[in-house]
Amino acid sequence: MLKDKIDAIVNKTKGERLSRDLIFDGGFVKVFKEEYKLPDGRIITRECISKNNNKSAAIIITRTIDNKFIMVFQNRIDNIVSCEFPSGYIEENEDVIKGALREVREETGYVSDEAEILDEFIPNIGSENAKMYIVYVKNARKAFDQDLDDDEYINYELFDFDEIEYLVKNHYIKNSGNKLAYYHLKEILEKK
Repeated sequence: MLKDKIDAIVNKTKGERLSRDLIFDGGFVKVFKEEYKLPDGRIITRECISKNNNKSAAIIITRTIDNKFIMVFQNRIDNIVSCEFPSGYIEENEDVIKGALREVREETGYVSDEAEILDEFIPNIGSENAKMYIVYVKNARKAFDQDLDDDEYINYELFDFDEIEYLVKNHYIKNSGNKLAYYHLKEILEKK
């Protein structure tokens, strides 16, 4: 059975974490130095990044009742304006779907009760282990004004799928997680 084969490889490869020390605390970002013992006995050191206390986050493909998709624009590191699907952190003890719907409402004022998780992944597995979910929200409708955090400035716009393809192909969508979300959306639309 394939699962047994993969489990055996994982067990043969897994090391043991020996220590974890905080080396930087910037509030939102913390960096830890970790020491591991590999299966062959060697000891190695890794740095681990924890953002927002290692909370999981969601990228939310949001389809409106008019079959448009919501994209948000915000200023990111190095003064880059990023074009993204709505996204945000899942709060402690919060269900992923509820957190995703909350983030869409806060960032755009759109609401829905139709959502499903399409995928989960770890964006930078070499240096962090927080999960990112891709959530698909359908039949969203405008019901509220934006309710942004004090450190957020977000513009949003509605696009059809051809326009989103343009955004991807012309590098307006720069984030790998958002590109993965785009491919999930493309697959959904091709099945119809």
